[in-house]
Amino acid sequence: MSESACVTRAELTEAVRLAIQDRATWFYLLIKEFQAAGYATEEPVRKAIFKFGQMKGRKIGQAETPREFFDGIATPVGALAFEMEDQGAGAEQGVYRFHHCALVEAWKKLGATPEEVAHLCELASCGDFGVVSCSPGLELKFNKLIAKGDAYCELEVTRK
Repeated sequence: MSESACVTRAELTEAVRLAIQDRATWFYLLIKEFQAAGYATEEPVRKAIFKFGQMKGRKIGQAETPREFFDGIATPVGALAFEMEDQGAGAEQGVYRFHHCALVEAWKKLGATPEEVAHLCELASCGDFGVVSCSPGLELKFNKLIAKGDAYCELEVTRK
């Protein structure tokens, strides 16, 4: 590989964040267009995103512990893009913090109100709940959310 073909960590992080922002943009625009056309979007959107999360969860595999769950979702590229920080994860409980959210960044750039950003985040998190549903012994909750004005998102996974 030539020197000019090497991608720096910062370039990779930015590229992934831009891809996530693209996904957030089309998600926002689809929701807005369906709403403008008078369609009820809430339930179908939640179901579709949950199913998407389940698809991802099946690829990761069933986790028995919070540690296994976070090991499955904390890919090197994802960890860079979301600035993931392990706050401790073990057999019974685990907490991760995400210090960056390209989804929220995109929605704000599109002019979404704080209320819309929080609602879009809630919809997008259906995917996270879909992922964890593939590990029936685990439970997920969000203790903090960038979309609601917190400095970071905090995901807590516990054994049921």
